Amino acid sequence: MKDDLCRIGIIDIGSNSIRLVIYDTTPAGGYKIIKECKYSARLSEKITRDGRLDRKDMETVVPVLRQFKEICDGFGVERVRAGATAAIRNAANSAEIISFLSEASTIPIEVISGHQEAYFGFLGVINAFNVEDGFVIDIGGGSTEITLFRGRRYQHSISFPFGAVNTNVMFGHGGNWTAEQVHKLQAYVLGRLVEHDWLTTGEGLPLFGLGGTLRSLGKLDQKSNDYSLPNSHGYTLSSETIEQFMATLPALPLDKRKELDGLSKSRADIIVSGLIIFHTVYKYVGAVQAVISGEGLREGMLHDLLKPEQPVRDSALEFSLDTIIRFDIRTSKTHLDHIHKLARSLLSMLKIEGDTREIEMLVYVSIMLHRTGSNINYYQSKRHTRYWLMNSPIRGLTHRQLILCAMISSYSTKSRKQKLSTEHRDILLASDEEWIHKLGTLVQLSIALDSTEIGVVRGLEGHMQGNTLHMSLQGDTDILIGLEDIENALKAFRNVWGLKVKLDFPSNV
Repeated sequence: MKDDLCRIGIIDIGSNSIRLVIYDTTPAGGYKIIKECKYSARLSEKITRDGRLDRKDMETVVPVLRQFKEICDGFGVERVRAGATAAIRNAANSAEIISFLSEASTIPIEVISGHQEAYFGFLGVINAFNVEDGFVIDIGGGSTEITLFRGRRYQHSISFPFGAVNTNVMFGHGGNWTAEQVHKLQAYVLGRLVEHDWLTTGEGLPLFGLGGTLRSLGKLDQKSNDYSLPNSHGYTLSSETIEQFMATLPALPLDKRKELDGLSKSRADIIVSGLIIFHTVYKYVGAVQAVISGEGLREGMLHDLLKPEQPVRDSALEFSLDTIIRFDIRTSKTHLDHIHKLARSLLSMLKIEGDTREIEMLVYVSIMLHRTGSNINYYQSKRHTRYWLMNSPIRGLTHRQLILCAMISSYSTKSRKQKLSTEHRDILLASDEEWIHKLGTLVQLSIALDSTEIGVVRGLEGHMQGNTLHMSLQGDTDILIGLEDIENALKAFRNVWGLKVKLDFPSNV
């Protein structure tokens, strides 16, 4: 690999599917997905009555792993980590299977214990959200892991030997469900939950969900509501929505479920069993909402591989921004930090009403990422920046905050005459329209003040006097380049904020 990047492949041999994800990684532990491949194996359905996985069934997995190995070689992968979860872990002949698959595929495979699986899922979630306390649930094909974390630190976890695939076999009768079968699976799950007292100590906390069941429920809800930002990661399912799913999906015949918009046909048979497990846990732990995480086991395995001594980041947002800047921003961090310094000075001069912490965060993120669109086309960078941010892997932001940052960072002087929040009125607040314009003009003025990217304007000083902002630009030389940019940005800023601005340039100071 060029520069200081290391290309790593993570193989997850799950109970429902086998996946390979290839990441480019930085020395600081940042990563970017380069390739993902999936093979639906349904290993949980192949467990024999005596709890074994037959050799003939495992022989069908070998060509998949060999092809994964070829893909890794083709992509120049330097390190491969492969882990097998519940289906193989719980098999009576687990050691035999691991030995056979490792030798036949030439890939060293480790058994991921139930505790490890829960821990890796926690690492994936905690590094993808700026949240202090909560539960994590990972519903796989053959197991379900639940974790409680407090203060961004792992507290408790449990791995149960039931998942969406094996409980569908046990209770689902081919994917069709009666009320009696639903009650039987609920009772089965509850019977295991009551064995662990700590599960009832986090009432009112959010539940972060991993796995195909939660992603599918999120897609179904987004489709039914015509949601304007169809991103799975960070999407929230309310208690009312979850109850609605429980009232409708189990009663729907399998052939009708296959026709649902947003649900893949390959998951139509196991979505109900996964939903029943999820709903039962959701009610039992007393969660107030469910948040879908796009990062879980595989990312947790990667965090553990890259930074085993300190895999939990203090801020998911800062970690995400540092990674994006490393991979996708074609400008120096020093320049971005300088623009942010100018913006902070501007903010301090204004009498801001509202959530100042969120306002400062929106300005910060918008400045850090305002150059992303220039990777596609320098002259149309704002249009591309907006699209990029709307579809970006930024972690630590809500969907609303993501949209706001996209609009603020891509703001232009022409935007002040436009209604910008209409497309996303299902997500944004009524008051957000005003803040898009105010913060958009503030960010653009800060950018214009260092349009040369050499720090001619060293800093700002100023104060409000009535409805007039008195502002002095600090520097050691005349501003020769970029004056027109400053004048255009200042005009939009003045109009949107409803202020008079008296500006002194360095040569006048």
